[in-house]
Amino acid sequence: MTSQPHIRRLDATDLPRHRPHFIDLYREVYAEPPYLETDEHVTAYVQRFAEESSQPGFALVTAETDTEVIGYAYGHAFSADEWWPDTDHEPVETRGRTKFAVIELAVRKPHRGRGIGAQLMAALLDRRPEHLATLCSNPAAPARHIYQHWGWQPVATAYPTGFPPMDVLVLQLQEAANPA
Repeated sequence: MTSQPHIRRLDATDLPRHRPHFIDLYREVYAEPPYLETDEHVTAYVQRFAEESSQPGFALVTAETDTEVIGYAYGHAFSADEWWPDTDHEPVETRGRTKFAVIELAVRKPHRGRGIGAQLMAALLDRRPEHLATLCSNPAAPARHIYQHWGWQPVATAYPTGFPPMDVLVLQLQEAANPA
């Protein structure tokens, strides 16, 4: 294994070849507490990934060693009038502003604590044209505290079907020309 993984952005033509790696990584990471996801969740993820990867503004980055994909992050654009479904509200400060929704950030357990997640997030958000980034995080997950350390702010709660309530977080990417 290399000491520092290679972070790279994939395009749509790379997805079919890499999809099995993402599914395996998802299965591994989300089987851990506090998620404890089952094969049913993984099956739903496969369908969600197909839908999400076809959304406008889709972007995906990977962290790879010489032998494996050890992490990945992806998301897609939200229009100025779009927000997370099943949330208790959309905050005033996000209304009328374009957003990039971070859908997944996952790093295999043996590679955590080395800044790989931060590198993936930085690469994913680099040069995004949207005003804000947003994501949902399980409040019991260690990642939730890491996001806040990185500057993400809690703004709402989401209640997705089949999952525990999630904290909705935002991060300022750039100033809006005419903030709402």
